This record gives sequence, structure tokens and C-alpha cells, in this order.
Amino acid sequence: MGKHFGWLALLAGFTLAAATLPAPARAAPDLPPGVRLVDGYIPRFDQKKRMDARYGYQLDELRKQILKRGEAGEYLPCSSQILDEADWLIGSTKDEARIERRLKDLRESLAQPAQQQHAAGEQSPEDGSWGGCYEAWFLRMWASADPLKELVAQGRKPAHPLGFMKEVDSPQKIVERFRRLTTSRVLEDGIDNRKELNLTVTGLGQLLFLPSLAGLFPPDWPRGPVAAGLIEYMDREWQDPKTGYWGAWYQVGDQLIKTEDLSMTFHIASYRDGKIERLPELIRTTFRTRERAYPYGWQDRGSQNCHHAYDVVRLVRFGWPHMSELQKAFARAQIAIILARTVRLSINSVGEVDTRPYNRVAEAYYFCTSLLDDIGYFRRSRNFWSNLAFDNADELREKMLDQIKGLPNDDPMIEAARRKLELRD
Repeated sequence: MGKHFGWLALLAGFTLAAATLPAPARAAPDLPPGVRLVDGYIPRFDQKKRMDARYGYQLDELRKQILKRGEAGEYLPCSSQILDEADWLIGSTKDEARIERRLKDLRESLAQPAQQQHAAGEQSPEDGSWGGCYEAWFLRMWASADPLKELVAQGRKPAHPLGFMKEVDSPQKIVERFRRLTTSRVLEDGIDNRKELNLTVTGLGQLLFLPSLAGLFPPDWPRGPVAAGLIEYMDREWQDPKTGYWGAWYQVGDQLIKTEDLSMTFHIASYRDGKIERLPELIRTTFRTRERAYPYGWQDRGSQNCHHAYDVVRLVRFGWPHMSELQKAFARAQIAIILARTVRLSINSVGEVDTRPYNRVAEAYYFCTSLLDDIGYFRRSRNFWSNLAFDNADELREKMLDQIKGLPNDDPMIEAARRKLELRD
């Protein structure tokens, strides 16, 4: 690396800043059977533990098969989609009949040649969505955002109208959907809405907030009013004024527990280009939750992965103008640690990305590329946090591009990663 990190100053800033970020006191609620609290306030339900014990090992084995074939260059969109849906069902519901059916579908899809799966990666003429092997509307909607962004990047239009957006074609419809999803009653109905809520934010946040996607909608589709209605709900009803965060809420007995969700907060802030309220509170919360497990903090099984670290760095980027010098010292230390772990642990010496934390190989390359790009590792113009120069950046960039050449370019996340790697100042 081109300049000295100043480790002593960074670590001193880390120590001081950490000491000034106490967690807010929370009164532990009286809990009914079937639920416990992590970190004193995050609910964990016995239902999920039972479902993971029953189905988790099967899902892991099927995931390994998909990753292995993906690393060999096979494009398996149908299998990947069914895996995502089964993962959601196991983690968020107790619908055993549906889980069994989707696992059976997944095994049958893996028995097919890869060529038979390509239709699942194309736009449906029926409702204009992508994700033909998903059953749930929110998953098809979420799966449509990346292909649509790729079409726009290439100067093209989708072949079919976006009929799937009729589900949220008025401010009333979209706000009603979000109000329903925000609060889960797991002990009553066995459904944890958190993942559906997050992916709904992710998909609709891009489709409604990104200026580049406005041209995808016909002139009579009320994109402006719908987006404004969602922003009003986010800022006035959903965002926590004390923490600046958004997250899933849980009704547990007579207690309403509101969580601080790094992933949801990242998606809302990112697709609104940082134009959100309460950024100073948001930054304090982000630093305070460093030791928590994702999605309520930065850690993934005691370590990090590129996806979660990307969320952190993007939020720090948005909050940088609002931070004190002490907070900036803390942030510099943490970004330096994130960067060192990424280039040492998440990516090997020949540019291969560790795919184990992901459901698809494409996700691994996209998120590690995005993280390094947001840090400013490849482009100094993106380096908002330091004046460091990285001597090995171009070498790593070329190695990662070489690895991507052997992966299926049908996946829009692969194309997005390649495009980011090819950007130059």
C-alpha cells in the first residue's frame, strides 16, 4: 500500500470512539414462551430453531451443489431462485408442506441440464417480471430490479410492460403493504416478515427511487406519487428518531419490539442517495452495533463478509459530513480493518472470491467488487475517508476480471461487477 496507515493513531481513535458509544439502556420485557432475547432486545423465536434443525442441513447441501456448479461456469437461475425461496420459507415460516415441495422442486431442478434453466433468468411475458422459478410476488419483484438496471445501463428497454408493479400502483397500496410487513406476530401466525420486508425495500427502493429507472414506467404510471408515499411512511412512521435506523418490528405479547437493521437501513439510505433524515443518529447507531451479528450489526459468524461490510462503508460514506473528528478516526480504523480482511480473507491471491457466505457465485463477486469500489481501493476519486494510495489495486482488479471471464455472464450481477471493475478515474 502506497502510504503508511498510521496504525497507532487509528487504533487510538478506535479505542476512544468505542468508549464513547454506549448502548442505550433497554428494559427487558416479560416474554411469553417460545421467544428469547439476544443482546437484551432482539427477539429469537423457537420456531426458527426447530425449522433450521429440521431442514437446514438439506438446504446447505443443496447450496453447496449450486455454488460448485456455478464456480464451474454453469448458469442455474431456476435452482438459485428455488434455493432463495426455500431459505426464506425455512427461516421465516412454519409452512412445512410448502418447504417440502420447494426442496423437492430444487432437487428436480438440479437434475436438469443447465440449458433448461435459462428461461428462469429471462423476463416473463405474462407480468413482465424476472425470476420464473419464484412463487412469491415479492421475490419476483426483487429479482426484476437487477436485470432492469442492466438493460438501462445498456441503453435498452424491457421487452414486456412491468405488469407486476400493479400490486403497488398507488400510494395507498404501497403504504398498506409496508405497514402490514413492518410488524410481525410470529407467536400468533408463525410468520416472520423481516426478510420479505427487506427484499421489498430492496426491490421497490431501486424501482421507485433510482432516477435512471424512471424511463421504464409508462407516463400514466404514478411513480412520483407512489415513491413520495413510501418516503412519507419511511420517514414519519417507520424510522426510529433516536437511532436513525429502520428495521422489523415484533409484537411479542403486549410488547412492540423495534429492531435496528443494518441491511434495511443501508438499502433505504443507498437508493435515496443518502438524502435521509437523522444521519448523525444513524452513524452513532452504526458504530455502536459493530459487535452484533448481521443484520443487526456488522459480524457474520464472528467475522465479516463483503456484503455486510459494503453496507457499513456506504452508510459511513453518507454520514461522513456529519461526523466529529473522533468519529472519523474510528471510521478510518474500521475501514482499514475491513479492507485488510477483504483483500486477505475474502479474495485469494489469484482473484477468486470466497463464495461460501452466498447463495450464488455472482453475489460474491458483486458484493466484494462493490465494497472495494466504495472504499476507493480501485478509484482514488471514491476514497472519501483517507489519502491512501493502494499500489496493488490494479493487479487485483485484473485478477478479478480474469476470474469473472469464466463465470456465466447471463447473470446481471456478474455484468454489474465487471462494469464496476472496468471503471477508471
